[in-house]
Amino acid sequence: MNDYDSKRILQLLDDDYARIDRPDLADLIIINTCSIREKAEHKLYSLAGRYKPLKRRNPALVIGIGGCVAQQEGRRLLKRMDYVDMVFGPQGLYRLPEMIKEAEEGRRSVFTGLSPDFRIPAIVAPLPEKNPVRAFVTIMQGCNNFCSYCVVPNVRGREISRPPEEIVREVEDAVRQGVREITLLGQNVNSYGRHDSRYPSFPELLDMVDAVRGLARLRFTTSHPKDLSDELIDRFGQLDSLCEHLHLPVQSGSTRILRQMNRRYSREDYLAKITRLREKCPEITLTTDIIAGFPGETESDFMETISLLERVRYDQIFAFKYSKRPGTRAVELDGHLPEEVKAARLAAILELQTEIGLSQYGKLEDRIEEVLVEEVADKNDRENVWLRGRTRGNHVVNFRGPAALRGMFVNVLVEKACNHSLSGRYLNVNEQDNVTNLSESGATSC
Repeated sequence: MNDYDSKRILQLLDDDYARIDRPDLADLIIINTCSIREKAEHKLYSLAGRYKPLKRRNPALVIGIGGCVAQQEGRRLLKRMDYVDMVFGPQGLYRLPEMIKEAEEGRRSVFTGLSPDFRIPAIVAPLPEKNPVRAFVTIMQGCNNFCSYCVVPNVRGREISRPPEEIVREVEDAVRQGVREITLLGQNVNSYGRHDSRYPSFPELLDMVDAVRGLARLRFTTSHPKDLSDELIDRFGQLDSLCEHLHLPVQSGSTRILRQMNRRYSREDYLAKITRLREKCPEITLTTDIIAGFPGETESDFMETISLLERVRYDQIFAFKYSKRPGTRAVELDGHLPEEVKAARLAAILELQTEIGLSQYGKLEDRIEEVLVEEVADKNDRENVWLRGRTRGNHVVNFRGPAALRGMFVNVLVEKACNHSLSGRYLNVNEQDNVTNLSESGATSC
C-alpha cells in the first residue's frame, strides 16, 4: 500500500518533477513511511539523518516525510528534525503540491488530518514506470477492525471505499498503458462497499474488474478472515483473470490469543475457510502473516500456531515478533514476553516454514508453468539474460531468455525449487511440444 502511495506521489508531481536516483542532485526528497512495526519507524530516523548534510549544502532542497509515521508523530517530527520542511499523513499526500510551494516560500507545514468525509481523488497522469507490467489500484483506505496490536485505524483512519466506476476506470487506464496484472489494495478488501449502499460488494467489484478488456491477471490484498465470504471464495475458479493465490493473515493458531488480538474469528473458523477454499480451488496458493510472542502467549498457544502451520502448509509466510505500537490496546495487556522468548519462537516458526515452503515449492518441479515476465535482471546480453516473473500462484520464477520477453506470458519448465522462488528453463514452442510428449510417455522432463 505504501508502494502504491509512493506512485501516487510521483503521479501528483509528474508535471513539475522527474525522478532521479541520486539524492545529492535532488531538488525534492520525500520519505514515505510505515509504522506497522517499530523497526520500520527506526529506519525513518536513520534514513532521514543521511539527508541532513544535503540540506546544509543546499538550503533550497525540500525534504518531506509522509505516510503512517508522519501521521503518528506529526509536528514532533519537525521539532526533532529541523531540516525537514513538511510532514503529511496518508490523506495529506494529495495536498503535496500545495505543501511543496509553501516549503519553497520558507514555510514548514504539517498535514495529518483524518476526515471521515475524505475521498481518494482520481489522478489522471501516466503511471510512473515505463512499460509497466504490474500495477496496484487502491479500492479503499482505512480500517474499522481495531485489532489490538494494530496502529492502522489511528494512522489511516476509518474505512472509506472508492466509487466502483473510478476503480474500473483506473484499471482500464493501466491496461491501456500496457499493464497485464492488477492487484487491488485495501486494509481489508473483503469489506469494500459495506458502508455505502450504492456500492457493490467486493465479489461484485471483482466481477466488474474481471470484465475489463485486456486484463490478464487479477489479485487482491489484504483479506480479513472474518469477512471472507462464500461468495468471494466462489470467485476463485469462476473469474478468468483472478489468480489462484490468496494472502489470508491468521496471526495466531490459538483461539484464545486471537480473542486477545480482537480478530473476531476462531482457529476452527479459519480452518473451515481454508478447507472451503481448497475444495473450490484445489490449486490455490496460500500465504499468511504470523505474530510471534503476542502478550500472554503461553507455550501451549505457541504450539497451536505451530500445529496450524503444519496443517495448512502455506507456500510462504510473513512472520514477525510482536512489537508495541503507540495507541494500541495490546500495549496495556498483561503478560508481555521477554525479547529472547519472542525471538526463539519466531526462529522456530521460520525454521518450520522453511521446511514446509521447500516441500510446497517442490511440488512444482518438473511442471510447465505459465509465467508473466516482470523483470530483466541482467542486461549485458539481450538474447540470453536472467529474467524474473511470477506464476498465477504468485511463485517467483528465475530463468534465462531474451530480454524482449518482458511483459509477455511464457511457459517455463520448473527445474529447481528454492526457499522463496523457483528456477527453470524457458520453453519455445517446439520445446513445449517435446516436453509435453515426454510427460505423456511417462519420462521425466529434466
